[in-house]
Parts: sequence; structure tokens; C-alpha cells
Amino acid sequence: MKARFPKKNIWCYTGYLFDSELLRESRARCAHTDEMLSLIDILVDGEFVQELYNISLQFRGSSNQRIIDVPKSLQSGQVVPYVPMSGKL
Repeated sequence: MKARFPKKNIWCYTGYLFDSELLRESRARCAHTDEMLSLIDILVDGEFVQELYNISLQFRGSSNQRIIDVPKSLQSGQVVPYVPMSGKL
């Protein structure tokens, strides 16, 4: 996809937490986790929680879920929220 459509962002949704489950040893990690993360631009992490459901949220269902800029987060070593070009989420 990246070779054919280099300007497209690759999004991924997961119930796992980026910093505490995908980057550290956990049941969420496997031999391919780092490679997969290197191919993702935006990650929506965290489980959907019905009690935190909010129809006004963009790109996520519940307020506990985060929208993460994966390349910036991997580079900095900390979670960097995704900010769309409009600056609004």
C-alpha cells in the first residue's frame, strides 16, 4: 500500500494499549509486532468501553481510546497524539 499510495495514512484499531502492551513484553506482542507498528501511521488503541461511549468522538467509540501518531511515538519513545491537518479531532 505504501509503495502504491505513499500519501495515504494507514490506520489500525486495537484493543491493546500502545505503550504498555504493544511496546513491552505482554500477551499482545509477537515476533511481528515491531514490523507491523512500523507500517502503521495512526493507531487507535484501548478497548471500547460501552459506559464511555460518546457519539461525538471522531475515529473512536469511547473516550478512553487514544488516537496515536505511531511514527512520532516510536521516534520519541512516548505516546504522541495524532493531530489531523485541521487540528481538530
